[in-house]
Amino acid sequence: MENGQSDLEIVIYGAGAVGASICGFLSPHYNKIYLLARGENAQAMKSKGLVMYQNTFDNKQVISVNIIEDLNEKPNTDVVIIAVKNYDLVDVAKDIYSKLGDTPIIIALQNGIENQRILPKYFSKIIYSAIIMSAWKEKPGIFGHSVKGYVIFGTLDNSLQFEMKLIKKLLIPGYKFKISQNIQDAIHTKLILNLSNPLLTLIKHTNLDKESISKLGKIYNETLVEGIIILEAANFKEHRIPGLVPWSVLKNAQGSEETSSTMILNRLNSTGPNSMSQDIIIRQKARSELEYLSGYIVNLAKSLEISAPYNSTIYELCKFQFQKKPYKQLEVEEVWQIIQQKLN
Repeated sequence: MENGQSDLEIVIYGAGAVGASICGFLSPHYNKIYLLARGENAQAMKSKGLVMYQNTFDNKQVISVNIIEDLNEKPNTDVVIIAVKNYDLVDVAKDIYSKLGDTPIIIALQNGIENQRILPKYFSKIIYSAIIMSAWKEKPGIFGHSVKGYVIFGTLDNSLQFEMKLIKKLLIPGYKFKISQNIQDAIHTKLILNLSNPLLTLIKHTNLDKESISKLGKIYNETLVEGIIILEAANFKEHRIPGLVPWSVLKNAQGSEETSSTMILNRLNSTGPNSMSQDIIIRQKARSELEYLSGYIVNLAKSLEISAPYNSTIYELCKFQFQKKPYKQLEVEEVWQIIQQKLN
């Protein structure tokens, strides 16, 4: 990347909910954004454009986007934004490296820290991130979102500052990018919210009575606070992220049935289906990010010799239930009783 370069070729690798949505936000403002998509998804967007809507389809808009189906179409790519999930990351990294080498800057949008293990095997210029967004794929070429959000990004050693500032300047008209000097803390702060993904994929949370809402709120709050305690023991600090409930508020909600019930209702009413629910419930996939979210926290707790009854129970139940086809969510009461047994 040359100093002062302002016409970077940027490829978004992955046309799922996050990748396609970011491309949709950016494309009207920057014409050198390319979305790598394949199959029906690619054909739909090539022929009809990318269809986006916020909350309801009445708000739809059709956006013209640059679609490529292979990196060989853009051999001079300067930046690759990887928007696939952790379980696809090795194959994607190999594909990028085989066609572009270690030339481009890599921006990783995955949840958790698994990308920190995988990507350095192939690339030397890596920007990690914590992305705040609630989006979903309706059908090929059609994507919805409830929270547009933003990206907090940074490097582990605070290098690439010039490059990040340039990328931010180019893309900020279409989407918010914030540079952090403490990206590990930001990633782990976002991870606390992500701990609710396995929980809300495991437990049925529609048409609940007051007692069930109360118990689900208790499980939700205790799961997140337990995660906070584990991360603090590992010397991670909260990174203030607008839109996320502060750790202090989550801790203060412990023991308050009213507050925890309100929190879970707000969580359910403010966002669409989380990414794990989309994988397991909607698409009936065999793979999910369970190991990189709950699994990471449970293993970290073990290494620190900290008890994690809520997260370990959710992790174990998800690991077992997710293998069942067709997948069926558990009732709140069933999970509540299993957790109580572990606590006792």
